[in-house]
Amino acid sequence: MTKPLAISRNLPFMCLLSFTIGIIAGLGAWAFRRLIGFIHNILFLEKFQCYYDANVHTPESPWGPGVILAPMIGALVVAWLVKTFAPEAKGHGVPEVMDAIYYNDSKIRSVVGVIKAVASAICIGSGGSVGREGPIIQIGASFGSTLGQILKLPPRQIVTLIAAGAGGGIAATFNAPLGGLIFAIELLLVTVNAKNILPVTIATVTATYIGRTLLGVEPSFYFPALTPLDLHLSSVWSLLLFVPFGLIMGLVSTLFVRGIYWAEDRFDAMPGNTYTRHLSAMFAVGVMIWLFMRYTGYYYVQGVGYATIMDILETVLLDPRLLILLFCCKFVATCLTLGSGGSGGVFSPSLFMGATMGALTGHSAAILFPGIGIDPVDFAIAGMAAGVGASTGAIITGGVMILEMTQDANVVMPIMITSAFAYGIRKWLSPGSIYTLKLLRRGHIVPEGLQAAMSESMTVQDIMEKTYKTVDGETAIEPSETPVLVTSGDTILGVVPPHIGGSRARLIVNQQYIMTPEKNPVNDLLREMHTTKAKFALVTGTPGSPMPREIIGIVTEREVAASTMRAAELK
Repeated sequence: MTKPLAISRNLPFMCLLSFTIGIIAGLGAWAFRRLIGFIHNILFLEKFQCYYDANVHTPESPWGPGVILAPMIGALVVAWLVKTFAPEAKGHGVPEVMDAIYYNDSKIRSVVGVIKAVASAICIGSGGSVGREGPIIQIGASFGSTLGQILKLPPRQIVTLIAAGAGGGIAATFNAPLGGLIFAIELLLVTVNAKNILPVTIATVTATYIGRTLLGVEPSFYFPALTPLDLHLSSVWSLLLFVPFGLIMGLVSTLFVRGIYWAEDRFDAMPGNTYTRHLSAMFAVGVMIWLFMRYTGYYYVQGVGYATIMDILETVLLDPRLLILLFCCKFVATCLTLGSGGSGGVFSPSLFMGATMGALTGHSAAILFPGIGIDPVDFAIAGMAAGVGASTGAIITGGVMILEMTQDANVVMPIMITSAFAYGIRKWLSPGSIYTLKLLRRGHIVPEGLQAAMSESMTVQDIMEKTYKTVDGETAIEPSETPVLVTSGDTILGVVPPHIGGSRARLIVNQQYIMTPEKNPVNDLLREMHTTKAKFALVTGTPGSPMPREIIGIVTEREVAASTMRAAELK
C-alpha cells in the first residue's frame, strides 16, 4: 500500500505550529510537576495538595515505616499503565523518540505522551529514583509528532515539530531555554538550518515564558551566595585537578550507562511477570529511603533528589562517608527503578551522582592541596555537567544547562575540562550513550551528539542485501529480484545484477566488485567504490580473500540509493 502524499508547509506556517507546541510544552511542564506534587503529597504526607518544592527535603512521613509501601503502590500502577496502554512509556523515553525519528518516519503514538506523563508522575511522586526531563521530552515530542501526522507533513518537518516539543519541554521544566534549544540540536535534529532552528527556537522561548509565568523565574538550583561575579584568574593547578576529575566522571558515566542496562537484563531474566519484578525492585527502594530517614533524618535518594543537590551546593553536606553512601545508593536506586520497568528520566540521577562525586573529589583535593584555593562546590557543579553530558552524549547541552540552572559563571572552564575528558573516557569505554545503547541493542544505529548525517553512524551491515543466490558460472539463470553471486569452485567470478538473466551466469557476470568488512562505515565504502569504479561490494566477516561461503551480504547501487533517500527524508 502506498503512503499518503505528504504536504510540505512553508516556514511561517511551521513557526505558527511551533508557537502552539511551545504553549503546550510550557503548560505540560507545569501540569506534569503539579501532578508529581499531588501524588507525592498523598503518598508521603497524607495531604491533598499539588504544591511540591523538590529543592526542599520532604518532612518525615506520618506513615513511619509504612512509607516503604509508597514506591510499591506506585510500582503497581506504573506497571499496569505501561503494560496495558503504552510499552514505549517504559524507561527514560528519549531513546523511543530518537528511534521514531530514524526508524519510524517520525511517528509517535499520541497515547504515549499521556501515559508517559501519568506513569512518570506516579513513579517520581511515589519515590522512584528518576528525573522529570525524559517524560517531558516524550510528552512534547509526542504532541509534535501527532500534530505533524494530522497535517500530513513530511518526516523532515515532523522531526522539526518533535524537536520543538522536546526542546520546549526541557526549557520549561528546567527554566533553561538555551539548554532546551541545544538539546534539540544535539540529539534530535538531523540537520540544522533556518527551516528548523527558527521553529525550535520559537517553541523553546514560548515554553520558557509560560514556565516562568506558572513556575517562577528562579533558576533550578539558585541561591544568592552561589552566583556572585568573582573576577579573578584561577590557579593553573586548581584547573589541572579537573583533568583527573574528568577521568573519574568518565568512569562514573560508563558505570551508569552500563549499570542501567545490566539491571534491565537481570530483571528481564527474573522469574515472575512485569508486576512482580517492578514491585520487588521498588520494595528495595522503599526500604532504602526509609533507612535514610531513620538514620540521617532525610529521604535523600527518593525522587529527583534536588534537595540533596542543594545541600551539596550550599556546603551543608560535607561528610565524605555520607557522600560515598549517597552516590552508591542513588546509583542502585536508579538501576532498580529503571531496570525493573519504571518510567522517568536520567538527567536528575546524573546530576545527583555528579554532584556527590564532585563534592567528594573536591573535599579530598582541598585536604591534599590546601594552598591552591579549591572550592568543592566548583567540583560538584562540574560533576553535574559532566554526568549529564558524558552519559547522554549531549556534552554541550550538559554544560549550558548547568550554567543556566545554577547561574554560576565562575565554573565555565572547570565544566569544559571535566566534561570533555569525561565524554572522551565514556565514549572509549562505551561507544553507546545511555540513549543510543538501548537502540544499538535492537540493531538500530542512530547518531550521537551533532552527527547530522545518518550515514556517519551507519555501517555496511546496516544497508547490505542479505537475500541473494549463489550459482556456478555455467548455470543458466533467469532474471530475479535479488543479485546473484557467481562462483567457479572456490573462486568468486562476480555478481549478476537484479533483473538480468537469460544466459549462462559467466557470460553476464559483472566483475566490478570490491570486498568490504561488515563493520566498515558506509561513507568509507562509498569512497572506495567511487575510487575503484566498483558496482558491487561483497560483504564478509573474515579478513583476506574469503571463500564464497563466507560472503554474508552484497551491497548494490540500489542499497546505496535506498539508504541515501532514507536519510534525505529527514533533512
